[in-house]
Amino acid sequence: MHQSVLVTGASSGIGEATAVHLAHKGFRVFAAARRIEKLNELSALGGGRITPVPMDVTDETSIADALKRIADNGATLYGLVNNAGGSVMGPIEKIPLDEWRKQYETNVFGLVAVTQAVLPQMREAGRGRIINIGSITGRIAMPFHGAYASSKHAVEGISDSLRRELVPYGIKVSLVRPGAINTPFGRHELELLGHYEDDAPYGDQVRRFKSWFARQHPTAPSPAVVADAVHAALTAERPHARYTAPEGLVLTLMLRSVLPTALVDRILERVNGLDKFRRKGAR
Repeated sequence: MHQSVLVTGASSGIGEATAVHLAHKGFRVFAAARRIEKLNELSALGGGRITPVPMDVTDETSIADALKRIADNGATLYGLVNNAGGSVMGPIEKIPLDEWRKQYETNVFGLVAVTQAVLPQMREAGRGRIINIGSITGRIAMPFHGAYASSKHAVEGISDSLRRELVPYGIKVSLVRPGAINTPFGRHELELLGHYEDDAPYGDQVRRFKSWFARQHPTAPSPAVVADAVHAALTAERPHARYTAPEGLVLTLMLRSVLPTALVDRILERVNGLDKFRRKGAR
């Protein structure tokens, strides 16, 4: 196959698994991240088809330098996997605005910046695939996920508009929405929640939610399920607009769409243990 694909945020977790998986499927992978030392380790896992590229998606100069490196390697990108992202956790009332801005700089503006930089070469080639890594949280926003969930809601909207804009140019856009995945990302989110465990007035709720949340990632599927979805989006003749990983979560999303919002709220409260904080008589 030997088509060239850029994977951002490839130094760990979903990005790392995706880069290795695509390399083993025959793609030429340019694995990008800020931590170049992690990428050097990754290149040994790709059978000679992974090229590390330092890139900070929040820095336009860094993006331009990375694309120049790719061009200097004689590659025209067929695929872009916008995976780079981070998480900010905590009560909406308490998260400093600087943290909100940081969340959007990476998860939203960084994604847009890399996409803008890559699109001209895809359009000139008359083909290409853009795969944005969203999240189930982009449709079902849990408590204390407000900053992260809202950024993934934004990725949903960007993906829909972009897909429709690029129809005349032979470039297809897909959104991959992972649920809980067994990666270090979950441990990082727990650490962030821990900052608010003793912070009034949400401390008791945060502790209860954190106790539930701590059980999700260790028992979740590996990032291989996301890598499989990305591969499908890159290779299908008619890729889906949305992929869910693991696929079993599609039913959960369907129920979110058809059930009354008040009922969804009650179900989520029961699941994550926050129902004990509901005031008596509250609907």
